[in-house]
Amino acid sequence: MKILNYIFLSSLLLTTLPLTVEAQEKENQQKESTFAFKGLYLSADILGYLGSFLDDAKSGEIAIEANLGNRFFPTFEAGYASIDFIDENFGIHYKSAAPYFRAGLNYNFSYQKGKAPRPNYVYGALRFGCSKMTYDVSSPPIHDPVWGGEVPFSHSDVSGFASWAELGVGVNAKIWKNLRMGWCIRYKARLNVINSEYTRVGYIPGFGKNRHTRFGATYSIIYEIPYKQK
Repeated sequence: MKILNYIFLSSLLLTTLPLTVEAQEKENQQKESTFAFKGLYLSADILGYLGSFLDDAKSGEIAIEANLGNRFFPTFEAGYASIDFIDENFGIHYKSAAPYFRAGLNYNFSYQKGKAPRPNYVYGALRFGCSKMTYDVSSPPIHDPVWGGEVPFSHSDVSGFASWAELGVGVNAKIWKNLRMGWCIRYKARLNVINSEYTRVGYIPGFGKNRHTRFGATYSIIYEIPYKQK
């Protein structure tokens, strides 16, 4: 009787073991497919070069983006922005040029589990940006209300720092083979600004004019570097 029980338990174990191994393999494949590395996107924003028509500033920006399972896209952006602005009403001259950096994540809203990835997709974007800049600011002499007379106002190589967050929505579309194009509209919220003792930052590279919030946009040419897993 004991021998029969032993044979029965052994048969049951041998029957369920392949199912357990198969289920574990499927789970591992699912995890791998969710975060599997699928390639890189290299892009350049061309809208920043037209910025002088919008807010007297110009910028150039490049980005690198990793494709994880066609769903998550960690992104790093680096750019350089300059502004040379004269306020005709007050005669204030503001000039600055500095780099800026952003890091964050794109999420593919068009992702469908178990289905082939779509060549064109809509995504949501989250970014955190910062810039350390120097600027020159000057204006006509200021009248001293206490001692009278006029006091010159001119400061050069003033240091400043700013950080901000961005939320956006965009489109990434395939044009031809590995060439893609895309745009992204972003809502920007300033987090922190460090001003000098005598003046305040007027323009934040990568963010725009120094306000609490503002909107921005990018229009990029993208090159996809695919990755074939062995």
